[in-house]
Amino acid sequence: RAAMGGHDAARHNLGAWEWKHNSNYNRAKKHFMIAARAGCDDSLKMIRDGFMAEYVTKEEYEKTLRAHKDSQDEMQSDWRDTAVDVYLKNHSSL
Repeated sequence: RAAMGGHDAARHNLGAWEWKHNSNYNRAKKHFMIAARAGCDDSLKMIRDGFMAEYVTKEEYEKTLRAHKDSQDEMQSDWRDTAVDVYLKNHSSL
């Protein structure tokens, strides 16, 4: 349920399970790609390793890498905005 709800670590764990216990590498790759695109660093490493082993295509790796970066950038912006809001709230007397 957590994976379907967008929890990237749960999606990564599903990929690891498919890889290790079911030897379903194609399904594992899909789980890792979804998690990496949502910002999961461990899944991005798995996709990178898959690319190096020629299991993941260059196009798949590039798309996943771009989506991961976009996800990270989006999170950074949210954190920055929150930090500014907290700072302004705590220093409103300035």
